[in-house]
Amino acid sequence: MQLNRELPADLPRSKWGMTTVRLTLRVLFCVVAAAFILAAGALSYRAWRQHANALALSIDPKTGVEETMFVSLGGIEQWIQIRGDDRRNPVLLFVHGGPGSPVSPVSSVLRTWEKYFTVVMWDQRDAGKTFVRNGAVREMSLPRVTQDGIELTQFLCRHLGKRKIIVLGHSWGTMVGLGMVVRRPDLFSAYVGTGQVVSIAEKEPVIYARTMARLRAAHDEDGIRTLNASGAPPYRSELQMRVERTMSERTDIPSERDILRNMIPVALVAPGWSLWDIYWSLQASDHAEDATFDADASYDARKFATEIRLPFFIITGALDHVTPTDLAKPYFDVVHAPEKQFVVLKGVGHSAVLTEPNVFLHELVTRVRPAAMRAEGGASNVQPSVIRPIPGMKETTAHG
Repeated sequence: MQLNRELPADLPRSKWGMTTVRLTLRVLFCVVAAAFILAAGALSYRAWRQHANALALSIDPKTGVEETMFVSLGGIEQWIQIRGDDRRNPVLLFVHGGPGSPVSPVSSVLRTWEKYFTVVMWDQRDAGKTFVRNGAVREMSLPRVTQDGIELTQFLCRHLGKRKIIVLGHSWGTMVGLGMVVRRPDLFSAYVGTGQVVSIAEKEPVIYARTMARLRAAHDEDGIRTLNASGAPPYRSELQMRVERTMSERTDIPSERDILRNMIPVALVAPGWSLWDIYWSLQASDHAEDATFDADASYDARKFATEIRLPFFIITGALDHVTPTDLAKPYFDVVHAPEKQFVVLKGVGHSAVLTEPNVFLHELVTRVRPAAMRAEGGASNVQPSVIRPIPGMKETTAHG
C-alpha cells in the first residue's frame, strides 16, 4: 500500500503498527463525518422542501379549512386531515384501501380537488398516523372500521356544519364505504366507489387466471413458475394472495406498476410527516391485512348492498387488474338507487384516483357534486326505521 511505502524503513514495528491504526481511524472518521454531513444535508433539504410545500399548499383560513387532528372513534384515537378552499363546498370523505394503506401522506396530489370539495383524509385503525399512535389494535375488522367511519361522519357533520357528506371508497375502502351508506343513508349525499370490490370469492380466480395469461403473453417464465408454485385461489393465507398481486404488477400498465416508486418521493416531503411516521405507516398494512384476511374472504356486496337510498356512482379504470371493471358492472346493474352512474376511465387502472387525479376530479365535479349538492340541500327522506345493520355489525353509540 502507498501508506506503508511512505513510512521510514527504520521505524520500529510497534510504532509502525500504531501509525497504521491511527491512519485507519482517521480514514474511518472522515468517512463517518462525510456520511453524517450528507445525512444532515439530506434532512435539511427535506425540511426545506416540507416547509416550501406547506406554504404552497396553504389555504386561506378566512374562506377555507385546513386542520389535522386525532378523533376518538371506536375507542381509539384516529387521525384525520380536513382541507378545502371554501367551507361552503360539499364534504368528501376519502376512505382508503388496503386495508392499512392511507392516502394522507400523498394527499397533495389531490390539491386541485380542494377547490370544489372539503376533502377529509382518514387514517383508519391499523393505518398511517393512527397506527403510529396506537400500534396494531385488537379489534380490526370490516364491521369495526365501518362503524368507525359512521362515527367519523357524525363528527364531521357536527364539526363542519353539514347535514350530509359524500363518501368515496377506494378498493377495500369501497367495502367500508358501502357498509356506511347502507347502514346510515341519512348521513350521506352520495356514494362513489373506485376499484369497486363486489365479491372476493368471485374475483380472485378471475384475476389469478388473467395474471397468468399476461405472464405467459410476456414470456415471463420466472413469474409463471412463481405463480404456479404459490397456487390458485381460494388462498390459504394473505401471503399467498400477495404473491399473485406481485406477479400481477409485473405486467400491469406503467402507472400502476410504478405507483409506489412515484408516490414515495411525494410522501417523503409531505408537510407534517416525519420519517418515523412514514416508516411505520409502511409497516401497518401487514397487520391490517393479516387481521382481516379470513373474514373478508366471504365478502359479497350483492348480499347486502343492492338497495342504495342515495346517489350511487362507480368510477373505475378500464385496465383495473385488481378489481376488474367487467365484474363491477353486473353489480352496478342490479343496484337500485335514486340516481346512479357507471363511469369507465380509459387507459388507467386500479389506482386511477391517484394516478390521474384531475381526470377523476372532472367526473366528480360534473357528475357527483351536483347530485350531492341537491341531496345536501333537500330534506332527508330517510327515516330511522329504514336504517339497516350490516351483517355481523353490532349497534354502538357514536362518539367523536
